[in-house]
Amino acid sequence: MNLRQLEAFYLVVKRKSFTRAAEELNVTQPAVTIQVKSLEKSLNLKLIQQVGKRMQLTEAGEMLYQYAEKIFDLVRDADEKMKDFKKLMRGTLQIGTTKNYARYIMPSLLSEFQRRFPRIKVILDEGNSEDMAKSVLEKKNELALISQLNLDRKIKSIFFSTVEFVLVASPEHRFSQRKSISLRELNGEPVILREKGSGSRTAILRKFQEYGIWPSVILEASSLDFIVGYVKQNKGVSFMFEPDIKEELEKGTLRVISVEEGNIVFFTDIIYHSEKSLSPPSQAFLKMITELKKELALPTAMATS
Repeated sequence: MNLRQLEAFYLVVKRKSFTRAAEELNVTQPAVTIQVKSLEKSLNLKLIQQVGKRMQLTEAGEMLYQYAEKIFDLVRDADEKMKDFKKLMRGTLQIGTTKNYARYIMPSLLSEFQRRFPRIKVILDEGNSEDMAKSVLEKKNELALISQLNLDRKIKSIFFSTVEFVLVASPEHRFSQRKSISLRELNGEPVILREKGSGSRTAILRKFQEYGIWPSVILEASSLDFIVGYVKQNKGVSFMFEPDIKEELEKGTLRVISVEEGNIVFFTDIIYHSEKSLSPPSQAFLKMITELKKELALPTAMATS
């Protein structure tokens, strides 16, 4: 028994006619008859019998028709679900991002996405840039918004924005008494950085190498709150995303130190797996990003280009 034979049998019974079943299947009436006969032969059971001019199901035919009705109801339902999915009436957007972006960028982006596609479920994964790149490579997340990294060749990226990190210190730190400092003055200075895998850490260390600077990295942490607390205790300086320390700056418990060479600037990318077909929700999100990245109200420390 195969699905084509079962469909021919189902429509013959439902339409009460071999001819009407053939019209619906867009085949000839003899072709439908052959399918039904082949089905009976494969089952070694008589399914339909003629009683005068009337077609009548056998007991086996009655039983099989009940199953066929359920099967083709499911087929129709699946077809509708797939059409809805294609039209973005249903589905899931599985996307990853970093802690900073989850706080300051994603709320605007996902709010707009769900305004456009209210029936799409969104699952937001969070970690550092390296972890999120790995999640896309392993196909856990379809997309990720991360700081620019050296990526596996299977990962494709689309530029999204530039991000600035400012140098911050305690008001008691000697740098806080200065109008500005040179990056080279950080040589040997106690510096606190994010953990390995963080995109901001990678960008900061790249900047240090560019200027031949070798600060003393005294502490690495994944917790922003911990880094903020440590800098407030005047244990060292750090580069931070300014909106993260808005409250501390307003209270005067931290200060931004002007750097003559400029702030640490790095790129933000949307990434996806080159060997995986993107789902309609992911395609729609990428299209929205392209349209709106210049219009959405992103934090002032960010600028799209």
